Amino acid sequence: MQQAVVVKSPKAPFTLESLPIPTPAKGEILVKIHSVALNPISWRQRAFDVLVDEYPVVLGSDVAGVVEQVGEGVQGFKKGERVFAGLLHGGFQQYVAFPVAIALRIPDNITYDQVSTFPVAFPTACVGLFAPAPIGIGLNPTFSWDKPQRGESALVIGSGSVAQFAIQLLKFLGFTRIIAYASLRHEAYLRELGATDVVDRTAVPLEELVVSPPVKVVYDAVGSGFKTACECVVDGGSIVTVSPMPISLPTGKTVAVSQVQGYYYGPDVVGPKRNDVVGYLAVPEHTTFGKVVMRELPELLAKGVVVANPVEVLPNGVAGVIEGLERLQKGSVSGVKLVAHP
Repeated sequence: MQQAVVVKSPKAPFTLESLPIPTPAKGEILVKIHSVALNPISWRQRAFDVLVDEYPVVLGSDVAGVVEQVGEGVQGFKKGERVFAGLLHGGFQQYVAFPVAIALRIPDNITYDQVSTFPVAFPTACVGLFAPAPIGIGLNPTFSWDKPQRGESALVIGSGSVAQFAIQLLKFLGFTRIIAYASLRHEAYLRELGATDVVDRTAVPLEELVVSPPVKVVYDAVGSGFKTACECVVDGGSIVTVSPMPISLPTGKTVAVSQVQGYYYGPDVVGPKRNDVVGYLAVPEHTTFGKVVMRELPELLAKGVVVANPVEVLPNGVAGVIEGLERLQKGSVSGVKLVAHP
């Protein structure tokens, strides 16, 4: 048996329960979870009953740990190897079984806590910026290292996990000017990641933000900045937003837009058990581009091109997940990724 944080029915509270340790099916691996990172999507899944196809459910997406057992037909991974993955659910427990097709090896130079910050937030940034339409704005589909966007300017709205990865990827792309709209208390760190300018969000309301001259790319990492993004982007530019809500394009301006979620695989690899799950927007194109992400990310990590989010480790093992999700829902977390040790 194992401990797990469970949602028993739609919109029910998170509770700590005892569940059987799963057995890996054909093509799956069983992983002992050392670190699981918390994302705002988890409390929203519970609060709004989205991206869940059956109850009771164990939520949680960003896991890092050790292979405990391999299922029938699994090749390329063995017991004792360090792996990480982004799951549809199942991370808020001590052991989880998932398809080996979505597992990535952890490079030697990165810890479980660090790598657990990547599985959802990094694809959200990377797919939106790098992948071709319809899932991204196509700035670097092949992960070229030759700075294909050298000399251009960009704006990132936000300072959280996705924004931090977006800034690093814009630097990798060669953007000369990278403006971050964020709290000044994060200024030094954002500049370390690649931001060249920081606009204080506590001094300049989002609806009053003006960038002159307009930039080629805006990444709205908070989901509420699309209108501002339209004002700040140049005609013919591109916007990536994490907002799932319907959006209206500006009149008199041609803009490419990508509404992005953190998928690096689609329903052809792993999907909900039902095809009518509210909020599930992954498509086969995520699998196609996700294979490129899975191939390139370990090298980016090993060479330090992208670094993990700063981490705050929650106390009390898997039970600490509940308190951490409450903090996320209250909006009392800033600039760090909450990580539990199941």
